[in-house]
Amino acid sequence: MGSIPAHFNSTANGANGDHKTESTYHIRESPMGTKRPLKVIFMGMGAAGINFTHSMLQQTQNIDLTIYEKNEDIGGTWLENRYPGCACDIPSVCYQFSWHRKPDWSRYYVGSREIHEYFKDITVTHKLERFAKFNHQVIGAEWLESLSKWRITIMKNNDPKQVFDDYADFFLNGGGQLNAWKWPDIKGLTRFQGPRVHSANWDDTVSVAGKRVLVIGVGSSAVQIVPTIVDQVDQLHVVARSPTWITAGFAPKYAGAGGANFTYSEETRQKFRDDPTLYLQYCKAIESELNVRFRMVINDSPEATEARKFSISQMQQKLANKPELVDKLMPKDFGVGCRRPTPGNGFLEALCEDKTTVWTENIREITETGFVAADGSHHEVDMVICATGFDTTFRPRFPFVVNGRNFQDDFTTRDVVGYLGVNMPGIPNYFMFSAPYGPLGHGSFLPMIEAFTNYILNIITKVQVEDIRKLQVKYSVAEQFTRHADAYLQRTAWIGPCSSWFKGGQVERKPVIWPGSRIHYLSVLQNPRYEDYDISYITENRFNYLGDGFHVREYDGRDLTWYYGLLDGEDKQPSSFPPPMF
Repeated sequence: MGSIPAHFNSTANGANGDHKTESTYHIRESPMGTKRPLKVIFMGMGAAGINFTHSMLQQTQNIDLTIYEKNEDIGGTWLENRYPGCACDIPSVCYQFSWHRKPDWSRYYVGSREIHEYFKDITVTHKLERFAKFNHQVIGAEWLESLSKWRITIMKNNDPKQVFDDYADFFLNGGGQLNAWKWPDIKGLTRFQGPRVHSANWDDTVSVAGKRVLVIGVGSSAVQIVPTIVDQVDQLHVVARSPTWITAGFAPKYAGAGGANFTYSEETRQKFRDDPTLYLQYCKAIESELNVRFRMVINDSPEATEARKFSISQMQQKLANKPELVDKLMPKDFGVGCRRPTPGNGFLEALCEDKTTVWTENIREITETGFVAADGSHHEVDMVICATGFDTTFRPRFPFVVNGRNFQDDFTTRDVVGYLGVNMPGIPNYFMFSAPYGPLGHGSFLPMIEAFTNYILNIITKVQVEDIRKLQVKYSVAEQFTRHADAYLQRTAWIGPCSSWFKGGQVERKPVIWPGSRIHYLSVLQNPRYEDYDISYITENRFNYLGDGFHVREYDGRDLTWYYGLLDGEDKQPSSFPPPMF
């Protein structure tokens, strides 16, 4: 490695060298490619925060990263969701990072606790927790134009007396999409005298054994809870207010019989440990099956027709003991995929048990000891489980201010304007994991998180080396993208009259989901379209980044003739060359 001149480490203006803003132009006295120091504040230490931290350490330098996590530990969704039967609806081998594969998952569809253990192992192995401040909740964000900084307001230990501000060049929102739970709006719910729990805030001290239990909802949480507890309870009441398609699990070709879950044998797991190539082939085969599922959400496609026929057959077969439920639960006016398909192994069978009563209309109210059904009858229960109620509108739960304007309401308008599922117009130096029009419809979210991260790090690196002060998506560009997306989505099942979380849980809203397949999205996100951004620079001359006429490569030991090709694939200057030939 060669020596680095003193001016290489210059940090005037929090950047590099002698930046001037007066009319007399001064060249920046540092090499081109110098990465000026930047501060990044990241919200959330779930999957997005874990991946961003690791990728940042691998791909860039001079970033001061602080992660504020409201919980006491890493894990996000998989720390908070611990209800009975909680599991990922994606095969476990597809729910892992490409840079830290786990060859010994216990089951095909793995439970939340094992996923949390996986994330915990990653953070410990790669020493990532050192960047996180736990029990620190973001309660406010404001862009300060005069400083070109975000002021982020933090509350520590859920104590209003412990509030402070931190400042950053970039604010990244990795808070997740399904962690803003809320109690459903049901009359009398707070009057109930017995245990009342939400699926996203489960109380492990509460037992369902021998109890009369009311479960409200038939979304993905309820579909996992009901078959898990049905054998333990004395009576089970299930409120199924909205029809939904209950299907076999994702990637059923490689699952058990009928798409069922199964446990991997120790022999199989050992084969995966011993042969990484075999394991990668297996992972890719299942991931490929997930990728082709997009075709089934295209209206009137052969795949959509087949998916509907298959789902009808499955629901009729599994509800044969209570055929009256078929008409109540099976959607008539929207296709498979309007809501994210709910893998329901054992759920429909549980509804058909004698101890289970299904209520397909809204209950009137909750009482101190039970509930009043739509027909006016009162039913005593010992426990209420709310498996519904999330804010899925992308709206920040805290004031989010840019130039005096609070952007919170922009996330809830019926005509949301977004950009590529990563951010929204008018908000500088800010990205989300993910934003409106993100790829939420099918497949594992972890490859998407890796794509978000690489996209954002590419932009941050450009900001570092080109002395960019701020960048934000142009309104006109976001508007054009949104109109394209809205037009395309008319071709899909997502536009149907269902109350999906793609629409913020409201039938009448438009879906804000990516207008294409996962492969389509991953391809788009490989290279940022900088022409879509308004970019402002630190100095009046955008070419100031050219610096002193040298490049950092000439000082940091990289190959000076990389354009000839690399020796052994390594971008470093060879320690020796062959002797001269005569």
